[in-house]
Parts: sequence; C-alpha cells; structure tokens
Amino acid sequence: MPLVHVHGIDNRTPQDPEHVAVRDALYRQHVLAALGCDQGKTRVWSPWWGGLVAEPAWDWASLDLAGMERLGGAEDASAADAAVLDVAAQAGAAEPDRVLIAAAATSLQWAIDIVCGSLVGTEDELREGATFCGRATAYWAEHSDTGMRGDGPAVFPWLAEVTDDTELLERLSTELETWRPTEKTNIRTCAAGWETFGVASGVPRAARSVLRRLNSSAARAVTRGGAALLRGRPTRRLALLLGDVMGYFAQRDTAENSSIIALMSEAFDEAVGHAQQHGEPLVVVAHSMGGNIVHDLLSHFRPDLHVDLLVTAGTQIGLFEELKLFRASDRLLTGAGGQKVPALPNVSRWLNVVDPADPLAFAAAGVFAGAEDLNFGTGAWWAHGGYVTSPYFHHRLALRAAEGER
Repeated sequence: MPLVHVHGIDNRTPQDPEHVAVRDALYRQHVLAALGCDQGKTRVWSPWWGGLVAEPAWDWASLDLAGMERLGGAEDASAADAAVLDVAAQAGAAEPDRVLIAAAATSLQWAIDIVCGSLVGTEDELREGATFCGRATAYWAEHSDTGMRGDGPAVFPWLAEVTDDTELLERLSTELETWRPTEKTNIRTCAAGWETFGVASGVPRAARSVLRRLNSSAARAVTRGGAALLRGRPTRRLALLLGDVMGYFAQRDTAENSSIIALMSEAFDEAVGHAQQHGEPLVVVAHSMGGNIVHDLLSHFRPDLHVDLLVTAGTQIGLFEELKLFRASDRLLTGAGGQKVPALPNVSRWLNVVDPADPLAFAAAGVFAGAEDLNFGTGAWWAHGGYVTSPYFHHRLALRAAEGER
C-alpha cells in the first residue's frame, strides 16, 4: 500500500533520517495496518520540496544583530517573564534522570511520546523502538480509556514505585510483556504492526539510547516552559517558515507548473501506479505547508489524481481558502448563507487534524464540505512539529482510518 508524506517548512533534505525512519515505521504499524495493507508491498514516498525554494542570498545576514547600535530605552520588557520560565525549566533540568518520570506524573502517554520523538539507532533499531512505543500507547489507551479515566500514577500505580527513567522504561517493558490487548484494542490497527516488526523482550536499544539524549532542553519540554517562547527574536526556523510559504506562492504564480508542483506530480504518479498495481488505496499525509501544496495540486494542477484517504495535520488550508490564496479559490464563494467550498471529487475522505496548542493549525470543516476536523490536544508548546512522531497521534489516526473501512 502506498503512502505519500508531504512535509512542511524547514526541510531541505532528509536532514534527520532517524525522524524519518520512526515516522515511516509508525505509518506502517498503524494507519497502513488499519487499512489492511500488505507489509511486504508497503512503500512511503517523501518528496522533499523544500530544496526547491530559493536559499538566502546573504546567508541569513538579516538575522544578525551583532554590533547593532541601541535606539535607547530599557531592556526587553519580556526579560523578567523569561527569567521566571528559566527557573521553571531549571527545576525540570535539576534531575535529568527523572525527565520521563516528571512527564509521566501528568501523563504516561506524554512520556511515551518523548521517548518516541527521541529514538536513536540503526533503521532496524528505530523500527523496534517505534513498535515498543506503539504497543505502549495501546496499553496506555486501554487502561486509561485514552485518558478519560485519568492518567499518571492514579491509573498506573507502578509509576509511584520507579525512582529514575531507566527504571520507568524497564517497568513499562515488564508491563507490556504481561499485558494482552482486549478485543477492543486488538484490532488490526495494532496487532499487524506488532507482529510484523516484532519486539524482543526488554527495552529496545533505541529506547535506551533516549536516556542519554534527555538533557536540559528535554527538561524544558517536560515543564512546558522555555524562555525562548517569550524572547521574540526571529530565528532561522521562523525565517524559513516565512521564506518557504512566500517562496512557494511566488514560484507557483510565475509558472503554471513550478518545480515544486512538478516534483509532487512525479511522486503522486508513482504512488498512484503502485496503488493500482497492487489494488490498494492511496493514502496521503500532509503536514503544515505541505497540506497547502497538496490542496493546490489536487484542486487545480492535478484534479485527475485520486486519493482514497487524505490526512492533513497542523495545516493552514482553511485559513488560506478564507484568504483566497489557492489557484482554485473562487473569490465569489463565501460563507454567506452557510455556503462551503464543494468537496474535492478526487478525494474519498479527508481528515484534518488540529492540535489546539499548535498556533499554525487551522480548522477546515467550516470552510470545506467533506472535511472532517479532529481535535488532537496535547497542550504542548512543541505541538506543531510533534504530530508524525507521536505514537498516540498514529494510534488515534489508525482507529479513525479503520472506521472508514467498516
């Protein structure tokens, strides 16, 4: 079964192969398994469009404030607030071997997501680590009713017995070895993925390696603080966000078939051919700016392409349509009288995932007919970049995908 993943901003090449390996393993283990894919025929396409956007002509000189003369006045008014957050961050960093314990005190799934997002190792080790995290997520979901019955030590009393992060992972591994999913949990979404990738007894090596990476920056994530949020200086990532968005639209509007659209068309054509060859559905997952590009592709440039399941996460499609930024946008069509943009005839199902903590995620169902908005709440300040390496995201997505197959 083919799946096309379309990335968002700040991706020039596969700069983080570990992130990609974990992401693709989670796709295979969850949503593709839920749709009944043949694991031996599964393939994930990742067209890297970011490298086709112009690079900065002065090597980011616009970000350099060194030597700049002060206009005058007091120091940045946010400095005091930033100091408060620094204290909170240091409180989490004071015990670096208890970062996961601190997270699990609020939510065991939070700790699992931190592990999965930090996995390191070979491709096989990463797959094994992702499988471990996926099974742990199903264990958490069953025991807590996906958090509805509570979380942390109140639901998992053994959390109060562990004294450091190594012990936490060891105990979680023991719990998983003795746990057997119920019929409700053991749908094909999870079981097929676990059987395919397998998990040896004990904590996978890739998960153990996480403990060496959890430093003060990870502790800041656990405390949900981080003074950088209040220090409003533009960063290279923010600059790339602006540059990639404007660069895509400038390129798209100067040529009917831009190099980005051409790259996307090629990847989609290959994926469609693979789907037809094996008689399987085509799944497309688009993150952030990738969702806007995919909408342009399917609504204007390549309406001949058919997608069985489109998943958009942390995207701005609803906002961009309200602003009439797409090539297919009709400026005469507004929300007056309850009107919506007609559903794309070449997309069988569209799930739009929004984390309320993600400032770059927008709803789509109020604008587009056929769009299903799904709330995926994490409350995390890193929400925008955390969708595709979160096993909980993949677990919930697989359940929704399976519902569409019934």
